[in-house]
Amino acid sequence: MLTRIVIADDHPLMLFGTRLVIEAEGRYSVVGEAQCAEELLDLLATEVVDLVVTDFSMPGGKRPDGQAMLQALSRNHPKIPVVLVTMITNPTTLNMAMRTGVRGLVYKGSGVDGLRNAVDSVMGGGIYLDSELAPCLQEAGRERTLSVLSPKELEVLRLYVSGPSITEIAAQLRRTVSTISRQRLSAMRKLGISNDAELFAFAFEEKLGTPQAMATAGE
Repeated sequence: MLTRIVIADDHPLMLFGTRLVIEAEGRYSVVGEAQCAEELLDLLATEVVDLVVTDFSMPGGKRPDGQAMLQALSRNHPKIPVVLVTMITNPTTLNMAMRTGVRGLVYKGSGVDGLRNAVDSVMGGGIYLDSELAPCLQEAGRERTLSVLSPKELEVLRLYVSGPSITEIAAQLRRTVSTISRQRLSAMRKLGISNDAELFAFAFEEKLGTPQAMATAGE
């Protein structure tokens, strides 16, 4: 019986190419495709699946993508291994993905061999790390934590991931917009985070903004 795989990516051409690579040798069968987290989770609720191959960022649908999606996969389908195919190289995000239970990491620029090797390794019970991403995970082991942030930087970051704009935060804290913007960027730089998508993934993982996260940061 062929191994049953569900693939997810918000770009139709990536889905087409992924299916071709996976089914090329006749050992695996793609039984479903999804273009957002909602479609992926709905598929898994109805299909018998042996492996998920998914992108990290897939905007659209009513369910969040990224780290929240990986958490939902781990929580709702703990026995289905996940191969993550991504362009992300940020150590924080990749480390969180592995901690969530991702078994294979593939860099989208690596070509077909990376995906094929990842599927083979994970279905064989192993873990696959793309050679392009392995150094990023090594860097993740040297990451700093929230404790490196100043109290004001942590305050700004906590508010920012909760929804208010930079202007609203400035008004609330009675600081200038430029000061709030500078403190946010400084905090992201210290954490090794380069954009808002990675920041919100980090905030989700660390429960940033809760009393527990504040207490941990102050230790």
